[in-house]
Amino acid sequence: MRRRALGWAFAALAGAAVGVSLLAVALLVLITALQAGPITAMRAVAEAGISLSLRSLEIPGTREALTYVPMAQVAAGSPAASLGMARGDALIAVAGTGVDRPSRAWEAVGRAPGGRSVTLPVVWLPRAEVTLGGLRMESRNGETRVVLASPSAAAREAGLQPGDALLAVGGIPILGTRQAWEALAVAARTHGVPVELVLERESERLTLFWDPTRQAELTFVRDPLRAWWSFLTTLNEPRYPERAGLLPAFLGSVYVVLVMAVVALPLGIAGAVYLEEYAPQNFFTRAMEVLVANLAGIPSAVVGIIGLEVFARALGAGRSVLAGGLTLAVLILPIVIVASREALRTVPRTLREAAFALGATRWETVRHHVLPYAFPAILTGTILSFSRALGEAAPLLFLGAFLFVTYVPQGLMDSFTVVPLQIFEWATRPQDGFAAVAAAAIVVLLSLLLLLNAGAILLRNRLQRRWSE
Repeated sequence: MRRRALGWAFAALAGAAVGVSLLAVALLVLITALQAGPITAMRAVAEAGISLSLRSLEIPGTREALTYVPMAQVAAGSPAASLGMARGDALIAVAGTGVDRPSRAWEAVGRAPGGRSVTLPVVWLPRAEVTLGGLRMESRNGETRVVLASPSAAAREAGLQPGDALLAVGGIPILGTRQAWEALAVAARTHGVPVELVLERESERLTLFWDPTRQAELTFVRDPLRAWWSFLTTLNEPRYPERAGLLPAFLGSVYVVLVMAVVALPLGIAGAVYLEEYAPQNFFTRAMEVLVANLAGIPSAVVGIIGLEVFARALGAGRSVLAGGLTLAVLILPIVIVASREALRTVPRTLREAAFALGATRWETVRHHVLPYAFPAILTGTILSFSRALGEAAPLLFLGAFLFVTYVPQGLMDSFTVVPLQIFEWATRPQDGFAAVAAAAIVVLLSLLLLLNAGAILLRNRLQRRWSE
């Protein structure tokens, strides 16, 4: 009875451990996927032709700073360009939501009701030369004023004249030519339009109300599959998160893992076969076994230092795909050896004895009987070790791999980055949107790791059934 109770207790503990692990994985995937949610709206804004940045305007005489969102890029031939938007314009509102940060525009596009394609009202302020025209600094009565030298057509229609001095815009004192346009953008967003302008004309102070903004309807395509595919297959744009792509890092990871596999897989299996099937039981063999077991637990950062000194500097490989692959090969080689040895130990000794009894040599026994029987377990262990290497960042960071690359490596000696390093670079950026981009890259990495692990299990089961038949 007591033994049965202990059995139930251990079963309950094991079930609880498995349940907690599955719950942690599910929560990790769920939280990361939620954080990556804005990627669809961000890509929709980018495909409409707009790239956004963030600027701030310090209010003279106060410690307050108000933000505005200029259009850093407007793609030629895009829907935004066809509406007259251009680089340097300020985005004021999207679907009635004031835009004081780029994330406000993405949120407005993401939550707008409708299907895959939505058409939303957009308000923007044209760039300074289109809105105000030419400005100059001029000294009047001992004070420096911002004066309209050559007002634009829009400013003339509003009643502004050459020689007018801008004193305040939306209650913000004007102290510089660039600040005059920035004050228009901030005032249009915070106070709405028309914006109050305080002028000085021929020593007389005037108040003028003006709507300098433009309005139109812009179509945004919210397609999650298209957004994720674009994110995975485009080059990286380090300045604008809505245009950031994972292709260089993804292919860099693939190339590095391929180099690692070509080196570590044959060496690891060969080392395991030697230690398990050929090596005599003496002090040298036991010391080698202890060394391999200890190397399997070595910190990855130490392996990065080894890769930097040996492969990058001593062998002259530099910060290349080859150096990265060799560094990761050193990292997982002990793991492959240990996993392969454990797989070889599962082969029944009677199988070896039967082969020897029929006159087979030791190599023939290993090649035709032992390795095929142990191969499913060897394959599972090596794929799991590849999964660990795919998520490693520390050794490649010590090696000197780039944090971001805007091109695809073309050869073994090209510089590279990998997905974990790209995630680290995006996650440390303070700008809006890069946290969502980093979360999207984490989703891709987790999906790749889960596919590798699932593939290892499926291959093991299939090969085991084939051997048993």
